[in-house]
Amino acid sequence: MTNERTPEGLRRAPQQSRSQDSTDRMLDAALAIIARDSVAGLNIAAVSRESGVSNGALYHRFGDRHGLVVAAQDRFLGQVETEWQTTLVPLEKLDDPQELLARLVETWKELTERHRALFHAFMITQWDDDDLRRRGARMNAIATREAIRLLTERFHCSPEAAETAHRIAFGQAVLAIIGSDDGAAASPAAQAESLRHLTRALLAVVQPEAADG
Repeated sequence: MTNERTPEGLRRAPQQSRSQDSTDRMLDAALAIIARDSVAGLNIAAVSRESGVSNGALYHRFGDRHGLVVAAQDRFLGQVETEWQTTLVPLEKLDDPQELLARLVETWKELTERHRALFHAFMITQWDDDDLRRRGARMNAIATREAIRLLTERFHCSPEAAETAHRIAFGQAVLAIIGSDDGAAASPAAQAESLRHLTRALLAVVQPEAADG
């Protein structure tokens, strides 16, 4: 009788896959709870119920509730970074400078609207948490660096001008995050007019000689 042994790597692979699947379910559940109930509504028991993973497994993986919140934020910021970098690719192909700047503004607006509850939870309600604030700052630095690269290459402006333009565009999205849902949204015509004015302002920053053209 032959004594066949399964290679160590093959034994480990399914185990690692199951572990990653459990981690994904835990973090997906945590983000769903945060989006619904903010960070204050997150606890180990709630994530256990929603993910189908035991309390013990959650404590083993993340240590405590704060470790879970930090890991959930890391997952969220990774998703945002991927979406941001993906949306920059088609912007680089736009020939019209005003269209590019308008799309830069709209890209941040679309991103924040798509994840508004999570942005609000991590950027506003948890701003006093040093760990979360530092991680948010790192993601913002990555997004800013990519925008600076795009704008300096396209407009041949200084990095400082590019960063100013990006921060103006990002700031419009942040204002939407902290604004209240009072049902008094601007009309489509007013939004389009506002975007035109903002685009011209950004053009004056990165290409002042063309802003009056």
